[in-house]
Amino acid sequence: MPIVMTQPAESLNDAMGMVSIHGRAVLVAMPDPQTDELQLIHVTVPQPALQVAKPSSDRLTVGEFFDRLGTELMTEFRMKFWKHTAVAHKIPACAAMQSQNTTTARYSLPTKGLKPALATAASSR
Repeated sequence: MPIVMTQPAESLNDAMGMVSIHGRAVLVAMPDPQTDELQLIHVTVPQPALQVAKPSSDRLTVGEFFDRLGTELMTEFRMKFWKHTAVAHKIPACAAMQSQNTTTARYSLPTKGLKPALATAASSR
């Protein structure tokens, strides 16, 4: 799945222009301005089955759009250059992977040559 990297102050029009290039569903990623954690939204292709929404404002930024999704989690929206409405939904962050020390949250890899059950037992010693 394509990923479009954005910045909070970037125009939503510009970001969705990059989404349009792919012609399929896209992940849009943006670093959180306060925490620098990566935020993700999934954007569908514009859908003719949906009611045509009013176009988003030309002044709307990606950061403002992400903020709106923080409370709604999913929204229908349309850009002025789209004939149809699309859907965006926020992908929740994984709390374990957001911690500073993620090594304890990851699975241990088996030791080479050992069976997986023995590798787990060996790593707990």
